[in-house]
Amino acid sequence: MSKLKDIGNHCVHCGCDTALGSGNFVNRIPADDGEKEGYMCADCQCMECDRCGEMVLDWITSESTGEFICDDCTLQENTDEHSR
Repeated sequence: MSKLKDIGNHCVHCGCDTALGSGNFVNRIPADDGEKEGYMCADCQCMECDRCGEMVLDWITSESTGEFICDDCTLQENTDEHSR
């Protein structure tokens, strides 16, 4: 039996409602913080791109540098490499 407190459709980090119709349903993911279980909203999933500084939901980790890089910066990097 889980000792985590189920907080339903709320974000375990910021507490916002992620239920259907709340505006935060899309991109929520199941999550827990070690004490509560519920969901993580899209805003709390965002990471800062190490190249442009934007907070983004879609990112990759650079294999060579370990940086968090957004899709736009990845696309720009690939375009620059192909133009050489």
